[in-house]
Amino acid sequence: MANDRCNGVALVIDDERLVGKTAAALLQRLGFDPVLTAAAGQEALNLITSGHPPIDLVLTDLNMPDLDGIELLRRLDELKFRGDIVLFSGEDSQTLRMAENLARARGLSVLGSLTKPVAPQALREILAKRRETAAPADARPSQELSVEHLAKAIETGELEPWFQPKIDVARREPVGAEALVRWPHGPTGPVSPVVIVSLAEEHGLIDPLTFLMLEKSVRFRRLWREQGVDLTLAINVSMDSLVRLDFPQRVADLVERLGEKAEGVQFEVTESRLMSDLVRVLDVLLRLRLKRFWLAIDDFGTGHSSLAQLRDLPFNKLKLDRSYVQGAGNEERARAILESSVEMAKRLGMVVVAEGVETLADWQRVERFGCDQVQGYFIARPMPGDAVPAWVRAWPERRDALFGAAPR
Repeated sequence: MANDRCNGVALVIDDERLVGKTAAALLQRLGFDPVLTAAAGQEALNLITSGHPPIDLVLTDLNMPDLDGIELLRRLDELKFRGDIVLFSGEDSQTLRMAENLARARGLSVLGSLTKPVAPQALREILAKRRETAAPADARPSQELSVEHLAKAIETGELEPWFQPKIDVARREPVGAEALVRWPHGPTGPVSPVVIVSLAEEHGLIDPLTFLMLEKSVRFRRLWREQGVDLTLAINVSMDSLVRLDFPQRVADLVERLGEKAEGVQFEVTESRLMSDLVRVLDVLLRLRLKRFWLAIDDFGTGHSSLAQLRDLPFNKLKLDRSYVQGAGNEERARAILESSVEMAKRLGMVVVAEGVETLADWQRVERFGCDQVQGYFIARPMPGDAVPAWVRAWPERRDALFGAAPR
């Protein structure tokens, strides 16, 4: 049955026209309208740069004439493409996984990859991920969003934190929640978090955005505790903030002013950006630790100097990148990296968090490898702050439904 909800405009890129038409028909049944097709990379770029209509989703092959998939990803990065991307190819899973990692390292929004022929259920599961981070073209004019819109939204407090719970693996109990920025009522509808953060970083708005999210999140934590729910907050921090020497004192003052303690707040830093100014970053991170904030290295395994950063910087938590968590089920390479990363972090005395846990099999795998906490759609999707206490109270029943007789 066709999905009557429009998910936006899609573009399928494949030099095998029958394959392209088949994929386009699948996307149409999943609610995309229109679905454009291109038989080569340059043809696809011409459609994207025309902007009529703006493209929300690109489904692209890797092996193509005139411009292969890797070159296409590079060009999309240069064009600052803000839509979502799904890779599909006849190449082996390792090549697909590395292409995914390359695209993410370029800052592109990659939902995942598929092998040919595309299975409808596999495509449906990958596209389900974009519900939390994207909206259709008529509701999310990302390319037209101005810095003035964003500055006003920050000033007036329009942006909101939504929270994705984290579960302690051994006890199977909620222990924390990550705050994720949401702008549900943008200029013409919801705005992608990727667009919000990149625009804020590009135009010097990341500090006011970070402090807005921190203040609102801490206020929610105080409300939760008043209702008997005690969860550690995780706040994402940009490198642009971590090179500001006054950052530790400012966040400490804010948390104290709101009547909370530093021990209840964790800052998550994306590993691939850590080394831009090591001396200043180390200065700021050490002072945050001295003030008793938790520090987590995020998306571990996607950057360039992981081992040196674990050695030199004062992190006490490590978050495993979702690509290794999800890839470990069918790729020996990802499984070996996941297992060795957990073992190494444990020997360093770090708490290990697995993100991107989407199935019971994912949970069982990271539990077997020794992860301490998990986060992902298997547990819960992000939710508004005022919904968290009710979710926590309902968790025991949901836990029984999720795990059934699954052994601990």
